[in-house]
Amino acid sequence: MRRTPLICLIAATGLLSACSPSHNTAVAMHLPYSPFTALLLADGVSVINTGKTVEDHVVGWVSGKDCSTIRRSHGDDYCISKEPPPKVMVVAYCYKTIAKTTCYDRKREEDQSTYAGLRVDMVPVASLRP
Repeated sequence: MRRTPLICLIAATGLLSACSPSHNTAVAMHLPYSPFTALLLADGVSVINTGKTVEDHVVGWVSGKDCSTIRRSHGDDYCISKEPPPKVMVVAYCYKTIAKTTCYDRKREEDQSTYAGLRVDMVPVASLRP
């Protein structure tokens, strides 16, 4: 993700937040202070640190789900369940070769002399779909 536009937005909102009526800069530039500027700055800091806006945190807290505007902008769902996906145990049978160890999903009778052992992994069910 390119951060240059985001950093420019944060810098601009930080500079504009100094333009309050108590400063001569605001009078000279005719820019009134706006709480919206502080919200933009908070959103920028939140997106950089957590990948979510302040509003995403509030909606997620109320709904009990994981909500993200960034994820939605990439075409995924705005809110997803916080529960991890179900996992299934996958067993692999590993055999030594000249350069490395290679694992297969079933035993190879012709390679019993180079058998190295089992590897057991817990894999999310969604990653097993073709």
